[in-house]
This record gives sequence, C-alpha cells and structure tokens, in this order.
Amino acid sequence: MIQRYQLLIRDRHGFERTVPLTRSVTLGRQSLCDVVLSDSMISRNHLRLELRDDTWWAEDLQTTHGSFYKDKQLGRVAWEPDTPLRLADGAYTLTLLSTSQTSSELHLQAILETAQLLAQEVDLEDLLEQSLDRLLAISGTDRGFLMLLEDGELQTRVQRNLGHELEGAIHLSLSSVRSVFETGDPIWILNVADDHHLSNQQSIMRLELKTILCLPLVLQGRRIGVVYLDSRRPIIEPPDRETFEAIVALCAIAIERTRLSEENLRSQVLATVGQVSSSIVHDFKNGLFVLRGHADLLGLSTNDHKIRHHCQKILECVDRLTHLSQDVLDYAKVREPHRVAMDLKPFLEAILEPMVPRAAELGVSLRAEGGPCRVALDPARFTRVVENLLTNALDAMTDMSGEVLVSWNRVTSGVQISVRDNGKGIPKRLQKRIFEPFFSHGKKKGTGLGMATVKKIIEEHGGTLEFMSEEGKGTDILIVLPDHEGGGRTAVDESTGKHRALDPESP
Repeated sequence: MIQRYQLLIRDRHGFERTVPLTRSVTLGRQSLCDVVLSDSMISRNHLRLELRDDTWWAEDLQTTHGSFYKDKQLGRVAWEPDTPLRLADGAYTLTLLSTSQTSSELHLQAILETAQLLAQEVDLEDLLEQSLDRLLAISGTDRGFLMLLEDGELQTRVQRNLGHELEGAIHLSLSSVRSVFETGDPIWILNVADDHHLSNQQSIMRLELKTILCLPLVLQGRRIGVVYLDSRRPIIEPPDRETFEAIVALCAIAIERTRLSEENLRSQVLATVGQVSSSIVHDFKNGLFVLRGHADLLGLSTNDHKIRHHCQKILECVDRLTHLSQDVLDYAKVREPHRVAMDLKPFLEAILEPMVPRAAELGVSLRAEGGPCRVALDPARFTRVVENLLTNALDAMTDMSGEVLVSWNRVTSGVQISVRDNGKGIPKRLQKRIFEPFFSHGKKKGTGLGMATVKKIIEEHGGTLEFMSEEGKGTDILIVLPDHEGGGRTAVDESTGKHRALDPESP
C-alpha cells in the first residue's frame, strides 16, 4: 500500500475539484503557478505547499488578503490532513486528504477524476487549465504546455513554469513537438540518463532534465493538439503508460466537446441576432425617431434650463439606443460596400477631429500620421470602423500620458492602416474572444458588437484585421485593405460631379 495525498479545492461558490499531490507546488492567480486559482482576491503567488519527511508544510507567500489555518493567519505551518485551510477570507478552502492505495486503485481513481472533466460546464480556457494541471499532477512532472490546432497551426493555449519563450526553455525543439502531433508517435522518456543520446546533449545538461513526455491529443483518429511535460527531478513513482495515455485521451474528448459546445453557442447567438434584427429592430428605431422628435420640440419650446437638461439626457439615451440598433442591423446583414476613391489622409483626419476634445480631457494625445494615399472604400461604413477602434483605444487609457496613433501606408497587398494605443492592453486569455458578438471587455456601457461589426465591415471590403496586444503595454490594430480590382470601377469626381474610372495609384 502506498500513502497518497490529494488537495481538495472548494471555491466560494461551492464548486470542488481535487488535485493529486506528489511534489511541492505553488498556488496562485498567475498562469505559471502549479495550481491556478483565478479569483481576484488571490495573489499572483499565494501559497506554497512543500513535502518534507512525509509532512506537508503550508507557507503564505506574503499575500495581500492572507491565508488562515485553524482561524489564525498563516505564516508557515505543518499541515495536518483533513484540516481546512482558508485563502483570502474564504475565496478558497483547501483540505489535505491522505489515502492508502494500491497502484491499480490509484490508476482507476486518476481515470475517474479525469472523466469528471466531461461532465463539467466550464469555458474552454478553464478546462485547458484544469487538464494541464491534472496531467502534471498525475505524471509527477514540473513543467509543461498544451497546444491546440487552430486555423491550421498549433497554438500554445496554456503553460506552466516555462516562461513566455518556449523555444530554448524546453529540450525538444518546437519542430519536434509538431512532429509528435503530425505523426501521432509520442515521446516517453522517464529517465534521460537511460538514453545516452539525450543525456550527452548540451540542452539536457543545461536544463538538468530527467523526464520528458510529449503526447498527441487524439480524438477518433483525428489529432487536435499536443501536450508536453518535463521534470528536472526523477519521478519516483512514474505513471503507468497505458493509463496515462487513456487519461490524455479523456482530456482530448473533454476539450473537443467544450470547443464544439462553444462553437454551437456562437452559431445560436448569430442566428438570434438575425432574428432580432428582422423582427423588432426596425420598429424599435422608428419609436426612437418619434421619441427624439418630441424631445427636440420640447427642448426648443422652453427656456427652462432644467427641462432642457432633461431633454438632453433623453437625447443622449436615444443616441445610444440608436447606435445599438444600428450595430445589430449592421452585424446581421451582409452588404456590398459602395466604394468611393478617396485620399485616406483627409478622410481619417476628419474622423479624428471631433474626438480630439475627448482625448484632451483624458490627457491623451490623439494624432494621425501618414501621407497622401488613395484607396477605394465605403466611406460611411468605414467611418464606423475607425470610430469604433478610436473609442476602444481611448477607453483603454488608464493615465494622463497616453497616446493614440492612427497611421497608414501602402504595402504590397494594398493599404495598411494601424490604430495603436499604449493603454492597458487586452489580457491574453480574452484575446481570442474580442471579435465575438456581445462580448465586451473593460466597458460599463459596451454593446459587445463593436469589434464584431468592425471585423465584418473589413471582411466585406475584402480586407484583413489583426491585432497585437500586451497587458499593461497597449494594443495595435492592423487593417489591410486590398486595391479594389475589377472593370468598371467608378466614383463621383468631386470637381465635376461626373463618374470617372478609379485608379488607386493615381494622385
């Protein structure tokens, strides 16, 4: 019989999960911790659990909201099994469980606990975090990452204890990891010393690695990702390979199930948007038009400043609701852009001009940078794109020394437009969702359709939209509009009022 330990974690809402404890671990809010606790009351590195001479020690890492053991604030203490330990005034309650199990019982329990992932209703990001935590704990390894196939490329979705640059932090090159994904052949090295070819390599000596596991995530013969795990310590009780591969397969099923569920939900949202726009939005806008007219008349018919103030508040609400209605209509309909040839410089400068006073109130420098550059676009639709991006950029400013820069230049594939700010940035875990309809981040009054509409309008122009963002450093939105091709391109000549052929390269 083998003495085993588990960590039972209960959050403030009563949700429970267990994590096998085979080694010392750090708990906290940041993604590099061994066990991630996402509550905002938890510090980035909150608690350290250390195993010494068959005794578990708990140490609070000088946190803001503290840790408590037997109703006393915790510094460092020997932790008795079955005795609760509270973090951050009850954000989480931890209990150390001790059991004596045979190897077979341990394997069965690991499979059953992993199978629980299939029954949980959590979002994909949380599921990936839990899956990697479980695989690290069961394998006894120290570090790892999990990649998923997205848009034809393997993308790192979650990692532990590896830093931001994977290449160089792991022994295997990322090309070797991709090879595991492409071939489906896992790498299973429990003791590097037994592999003379690996043990003599400089990267192994530098990183002092003892164990390397790299397995594909496979579902019904289709590979959806790959998981990499390694350890600087020899694993005293290595996992049974067949059992561990079965657990990885269960994780793959849970991940794909959650991903399909989220995609289905997005499809339902899109269908709902279409139904709403066709059934009530037009009538809603008509009602707002009548409301605006009466508020205008009331304001003009009185000299009472209080009545005029209330009329203005009504008009502001009408404007916001009208904007929301238009967002719904714009997102629900596919429209062919009514392109007009124009110079980007005066067009973009005209959009920026009315927003400069608001930027000045925030202490933000709002400026445009670029020379004459002709392009064919739908001015009304594209104005909404730029206004949405500028509004988001200004909302992202957190101090009085920010800058928002709109720049443009001609590139090989057309014209590139950049909207860059040095504001608070977008958290990495949310970056995949910013183009989702009805998803809003950092706004109290956001409709959640702004960025979804921006992306849709740009795609209608045949363009592409990308963004780069780093939390605390800012965001850069890049738009590339292709030169509009095809015969018979025409636009109104500003000087004659007649139609002429468009040539984006002409002055």
